[in-house]
Amino acid sequence: MKSRIFWILMILVIPFVSAQEPVYVCPMHSEVTQHEPGQCPICGMDLVLKSSQKMTMEHTQHSPATTSLFEVSQQQQQALKLSTTTATRQALTPKLMVQGEVQWAENEQIHIHPRAKGWIEKLYVDVEGAEVKKGDPLYQVYAPELVVAQDDYLQLLNSLQQVGSAEKQASFRQRGRTRLKLLGMSDEQIMRLERTKETRYTVDYFAPQSGYVTALNIQEGMYIMPEQSVMTISGQQALWLMLDIPQRYRSLVETGQTVHIASNSVQGHWMGKIDYIYPDIDDATQTIRARVPLQVASETLAVGSWLNAQVEGATLAPAVVIPVSSLIQVGQQNRVVVKTSDNEFTVKSVKVGMRVGDNVQILSGLAAGEQVVTNGQFMLDSEASMQGLLPDQDTTMPMMQHSHGGMHD
Repeated sequence: MKSRIFWILMILVIPFVSAQEPVYVCPMHSEVTQHEPGQCPICGMDLVLKSSQKMTMEHTQHSPATTSLFEVSQQQQQALKLSTTTATRQALTPKLMVQGEVQWAENEQIHIHPRAKGWIEKLYVDVEGAEVKKGDPLYQVYAPELVVAQDDYLQLLNSLQQVGSAEKQASFRQRGRTRLKLLGMSDEQIMRLERTKETRYTVDYFAPQSGYVTALNIQEGMYIMPEQSVMTISGQQALWLMLDIPQRYRSLVETGQTVHIASNSVQGHWMGKIDYIYPDIDDATQTIRARVPLQVASETLAVGSWLNAQVEGATLAPAVVIPVSSLIQVGQQNRVVVKTSDNEFTVKSVKVGMRVGDNVQILSGLAAGEQVVTNGQFMLDSEASMQGLLPDQDTTMPMMQHSHGGMHD
């Protein structure tokens, strides 16, 4: 009788034991599982049928002091197209990718102010943006004070013979010339006055340097005064590239760093060095500004255009380095799958440092020389999660992400 009851119970229980429900898992987030097809609520990827993987990994028994390992046969590794790379110890050199605006170099700009009150009788440069050469006439002015100064100088020349010594004559003559120069007359104009002995009621003013008229604030007939800036001349070969540096990268930027510059619209490559970092934050962009002098003609790089800039950062301290693609990021934990032998693997929790291009620093949790899985690691991580072989969740900070600019090799 007891034997009959036993076989009846076995017939009822066996179907439930053998008919296991299918398990679907996210390849990227192993903690996401369910018993029907669907998509991962985190990344949107289609869930993979775990039973279709046919991965019968076995937990290898080790002492409690060692990391839990699991086995994956060579056939299963080939099916996953599994690949690995060796963690190396090296010193990365970050390169910050930012943008910058081309501006006139302020230290190569000259603001033209009249030296005496008067009226603009003639304007030789009548359009903003005009190119001028050093010595070109800019405007002609009638200034009563300058007329009086010329008359006084001519009277001085006529009376020099009445002055005692030649030394005193030279001193008076120099004082008269200095007065005319301070009022804006050139040496050539003063020499002509001495030669012709004729006062000129209108006097030309000339460009003190070559460049472009980047500000024009006068028109013919206007009354001008010394406190007024009538025009600005900016140097032709003197430009600044004003870099916008996100605040989080401030510690990576120093004066003297080399900057590689390129344009999306102009063919060419230019180089410069950061010579000044402004202490204030730009109100509009909320970025730090860094200045890069450029010895490039404005015909090549137009003022106001935006360029791509790559700032070479200081070399980081040597650390263990792996490809970014081998990292598995889940919540507040970063993990890697390590191949310990031909068929044995383990999952390790790691602390990451700076990302530079396609590489990332590993500050702890991994040693140089270990083999990290670079393809198929998500499926192995998922299976390890099912086997309960993942490292304990910790508070390791996730890898730094960049939404503006970025660090590259």
